[in-house]
This record gives sequence, C-alpha cells and structure tokens, in this order.
Amino acid sequence: MAHIYAGELSMIDPEVLNAIKRLPDSFWAFAEFNIGRNVDWFIVRPDERSTLILTELKRASTPFRGEVNGLWDKQSPTGEWEEAPANNTDTNPYWQAVNTANALADWLWNNQQLYREVNDIRPPGEFRVWPDLLLLSPPGTQHRLPLSPPSRYGRWWFTVEEWLRHVDAWMPKTGVQLTPREVENLATSLRLTEIWPGGDADDALRPVAGPIKSPTPSFNVNAFATYLQSLDDRLTRLEQQMAALSAPDPLEQDDPDERA
Repeated sequence: MAHIYAGELSMIDPEVLNAIKRLPDSFWAFAEFNIGRNVDWFIVRPDERSTLILTELKRASTPFRGEVNGLWDKQSPTGEWEEAPANNTDTNPYWQAVNTANALADWLWNNQQLYREVNDIRPPGEFRVWPDLLLLSPPGTQHRLPLSPPSRYGRWWFTVEEWLRHVDAWMPKTGVQLTPREVENLATSLRLTEIWPGGDADDALRPVAGPIKSPTPSFNVNAFATYLQSLDDRLTRLEQQMAALSAPDPLEQDDPDERA
C-alpha cells in the first residue's frame, strides 16, 4: 500500500484517501499542504524517471460546462446555468490544476537541495509535474466538457477508479530521478505528517475489497436434533439448581415457640 503524508488533516477527502491507500508500496502521496498555493494531492513514485502528479480535487453536485480556456458554468438546482466562481489567476478548475502543478514544479526545483541526497543541481525542466483534475459528482451527472485539453497536457477524471488506474500506469518520458529516501526527505521539508505507513510489497493495484462471503455450513438434521436435546437437558438441570437455591433452609427458619 502507498505511503501517505498530510498537512491539514481536516481537509482530506476520505473516499480519495482510502483509494490512494490501494496504490502499490512504490507510491508516496502527499495531501493538503501549502506552497503559496494549496495542493490537494501530490503523488510521487521514485524511479529512473520519477512520477510527479498533482491532482486538484473538486466535488460538484451539479454539472459543469465550458471550454478549456474559458470560464466554466455550473448548473443550478433549478436547471439554469450560472458562471462558476473563479479567482484572478485560475480561469477554471482545469487551469487551477495546471497553475498549481507549475507552482509545485517551481518549488521542487528551487528547493531541491533540501531533500535531494546529491549535490548536482538539476534543471527546472526535470521537475515537471503532471496536472490532473479529479471531478467527483453523484452518479448520472453529465459534465459538458471537452474530452481532454487540446494540448494533451493534463487530464480530468470523473471517477476515482479511472483516475487511480491512470496514476498507477503513468510513466513519464523525462524527469528527475528521486530515491525513496529523497521522497521521505521531501515530506520532511514540507512539514508533513505520516498518516499511513504503507509497506505492502505488492506491485499491483489492490482491488476494491468486496463483501466477505462466509462459507455456508452443511446442515445435518440428526446432529441438530441431538444438539437441541442437549440444550433442553442443560436447561432442565439449571432450573432444578435454581429451585434448590431459592428454597428456604430449614435450619434458618424461625422456631414457632420463639415467635409465640
């Protein structure tokens, strides 16, 4: 299972947290921390070219619609479309993911000597962070968005399972090489707390746990009848013992002569 560290524990989405736990032991996940911008999830897999994925998490009870480079609308409960709130730097949730990924890449490059174990300074291009938007809504919600950005830079996902498979399969073409020790150093540099130790050596994405099915015991009529008879015998003995305990002790009864 993945190693998980976090900053602001109260902001962690429980569903996503439980899903990330199922990633293989080779993954580290950092949740809810701040580098000048808030980071919802940052997924790292140390490797020859380390996986670096930023995930912006949004929950929406009604659909979004819009283009990649424009403001997005959100459908109101009455069915009308209203402009979704945006800030001065992020046009829409996709660009929020992109801009946060770029800010995180800058931080990783500028602070590389805080967590890397070697002295060579790597160029900014090796710290590129892939941006994902995880947009979770109730079943049946149909967002009116393009299938993907025209630039092919970043993606949006509508289910945790699809996003998790993407994370598990992601293999960057270029990037910095980080060791597990350096990723642990990174967690320390970001002042994150370990909330899930990981430690499972399984390299496959762990499936969602299904209901546990207990084996159906065989039924023997004769054995069951014998069992019921033994219960009846025990109950009879208990009743006899209780009656004996509740009967008055003749030695402790009052003497009729003394009562007179």
